[in-house]
Amino acid sequence: MRKFMNREYKRGDVHRTRGGYARYLKLAMVSTALPLTWQPAVGQTAQDNAASGDIVVTAQRREQSLQDVGIAVAAFSADTLKEMGLSKSTDIAQLTPGIYVSGSYGGQTQQFTIRGVTQSDFSDFLEAPVAVYIDDVYVPTQQGQTLALFDIQRVEVLKGPQGTLFGRNATGGLVNTLVVQPKTDAVGGSFDLTYSRFNDIKTEAAVNLPLSAKAAVRVSGYYNTVDNYWKNIYPAGAVAGAPLSYGPAGASPTPCCQDLGGGRTYAGRAQLLLEPTDDLKIRLSLSGAKQSLSSAPYTSVATIGTYDDQGRLVQVDRASPTETRLAIGPGGGNYADYSVIPFASFAFPGNGTRAPGANWFGYVPVDPKDLNLSVDYARRRLNTASVWTGSAHIDYSLGDVDIASITAYQRHNKQFFLDGDGSPVNFVAVPTRARTSAFSQEVRASGGDKGFRWTAGVYYLDSLTNSEGGLLGARGSVVAALFGQAADGIDIVPIARLHTKSISGFGQAEIGLADKWTLILGGRVIREHQNYDITMNVYANVDDYTIDTGVFLFPYAAPYSNERTKTLWAGKAQLEYRPVNKLLLYAGVNRGVKGGNYNFPGPGTPLTSAQMSYKPEVLTNYEGGFKYGDRLFSLNGTGFYYDYKDYQAFLFSNASGFVQNVNSKVYGFDLDAGFQITDALRATLGASYSHGAIKDFEVAPGIFRTVRPTYAPRKQASAALNYVVPSDVAGGRLSFNAQANYASGFYHNLRNFDGDWFKGRTLVNLSVNWNQEPEGLRLTAFLNNAFDKRYGQIGFDNVAICGCNLESYGTQRTYGMTLGYRF
Repeated sequence: MRKFMNREYKRGDVHRTRGGYARYLKLAMVSTALPLTWQPAVGQTAQDNAASGDIVVTAQRREQSLQDVGIAVAAFSADTLKEMGLSKSTDIAQLTPGIYVSGSYGGQTQQFTIRGVTQSDFSDFLEAPVAVYIDDVYVPTQQGQTLALFDIQRVEVLKGPQGTLFGRNATGGLVNTLVVQPKTDAVGGSFDLTYSRFNDIKTEAAVNLPLSAKAAVRVSGYYNTVDNYWKNIYPAGAVAGAPLSYGPAGASPTPCCQDLGGGRTYAGRAQLLLEPTDDLKIRLSLSGAKQSLSSAPYTSVATIGTYDDQGRLVQVDRASPTETRLAIGPGGGNYADYSVIPFASFAFPGNGTRAPGANWFGYVPVDPKDLNLSVDYARRRLNTASVWTGSAHIDYSLGDVDIASITAYQRHNKQFFLDGDGSPVNFVAVPTRARTSAFSQEVRASGGDKGFRWTAGVYYLDSLTNSEGGLLGARGSVVAALFGQAADGIDIVPIARLHTKSISGFGQAEIGLADKWTLILGGRVIREHQNYDITMNVYANVDDYTIDTGVFLFPYAAPYSNERTKTLWAGKAQLEYRPVNKLLLYAGVNRGVKGGNYNFPGPGTPLTSAQMSYKPEVLTNYEGGFKYGDRLFSLNGTGFYYDYKDYQAFLFSNASGFVQNVNSKVYGFDLDAGFQITDALRATLGASYSHGAIKDFEVAPGIFRTVRPTYAPRKQASAALNYVVPSDVAGGRLSFNAQANYASGFYHNLRNFDGDWFKGRTLVNLSVNWNQEPEGLRLTAFLNNAFDKRYGQIGFDNVAICGCNLESYGTQRTYGMTLGYRF
């Protein structure tokens, strides 16, 4: 590796050897307060002075000028995120058009949507179409993707199918978080303390200690605590006379009705770096994180369904404040067919209608604008998650060939809980408990020069997940009463186990055809084996807040088992042309693939044996683009067309859901421009458009429509201004940042009913920074979501079980300050 770094790198007209290049790279990654170019095709790891040269990215597994990479990629340094008051990898969705964040459990688990490619299934067995890596280790479960990302170098996002350069294949793209690594040349470290609204306190610290000229250690830690900012005003919204309990008098959870939204996180990482020879580098890493959160903070909105003359649900709308119908029938009148909507038989006041503006159980939702909710099943310390990862990273230079090995073992645990109706009514709760362990091994080799560069590798993943979930019908609940168990309560629990083994070989070559032409060819072959088992039984309820499986009552559904092995392939072919200085043109086709999986059905969604499994999905991307300019001025754009075969589409209904294979088409573009207006003032603009459609999707039995993918805004845009005061202020650099991000509306349910639509939103973030560089004090004051937009982020359509939808909202207005020190 050291031999590799000793080779010369050309950046414009300047040649840099390892020492000079390392200083340049450090400057580019660390010394900026400027926001990055937001466009996915640009991808800056940092901003440096306009005269300093190009920006370096590693999207193709080697350092390159961002303007020389024919990939749609965006990246942000840790310092840039901090100086804008942003602290999570998912915050980049506010900075880069074409990227959005969805999830489950009130935002306590999150996942990325890239160019409309997402998977809204919240099953613990799910591997998302956007692969997430932390320190070059693939994370196979959603919960581990956002746990305490600290002491990081940068976050990189690659758009489109990925399979010829990185370990795990993915159809939508990948998010790679690179951590700060130990260094043998100097003692160093950092400390940051942030205090913001709702007593949100974040502390991050790291220290680097050289042990000798050939060894060093780096230890880092993170702590965060925040108050419960969603005020629970239970039983506000309950209509007078509404029955809050359907069981024994006074039956209610204990404890009841606490405030929500807060939590506490601890995390740490220890790394040991050994460089026994100039050609060998060994880095051992052990990291862990643990979270304690409130139960998921969801609110409820009243909705009303429309049924046709065959009893099929054909539309959902938000209920008006004067609405009294349980549902809308074929002629527009009240529809109270309890054989079709059985839960409505429990409705207040019991005469086939609902209270005006209420859900079926007499709850008129409170206004979330003031961060209020009214929920019975709510505890401030309940949900927990943890992850432990050990990894060994070995880099070896064998002459002109560089070899990299990454060995990792992970353990993920979580226990989450949410109130299934988001109201003061004792209706149903939704708990889940999961344990995932994963071993992975990646070996890559690379070599060549400008005329011919190549990378080849093998990747192995062995992942085992055990999960329990379902519905909790506690004492006095509607669900318990429906089963005749109101006095004692019941737990309806699917228990499942999925074991996945995947081995693949991949490679990519860059072939210089002529002075200005380059051909890129890549491929991947995957052999994947899966073993799945699931049972679904009913157990006696013991604890109102956890899954109980100690006392078996009766089976709910027949068990299911399956074992299968599949061979899959991915490939890439791209042609690049550089007709003049500073201009890159590229076009190509990229075939991505993601393995099939199994459904984890809830009690509300009985499935046939054929529906339990679903096939692999294949995304073929036809893409062309251009990159022009440098740091002073840049204009970059790309257009794409996705032919999506067997898209793994998740349909949610009746407190559960399932994945099915459908075909989809997506087309769109990404565009950005960067302007160095003066030496002190820089502006960046970005926009994206993504048009996805699924034709002939069955929204109800025998009813087919063209629908849009979920959690996929079609239009997004960003704009930013950064001003750096030309001369030092009090011995440091003073800068001002303003950033705005727009995302249009989207559906949170694949049926695309009107009541499942979230409106678009515009977020504005402001920050002021004062830094002593490269070492010393750092101060940041920030105001994020300056106009306090309350915008829907996650939703679940429960119209058929409570006349309501569950909704979760994006981050409210926050303001605070960060004090940091570097040495």
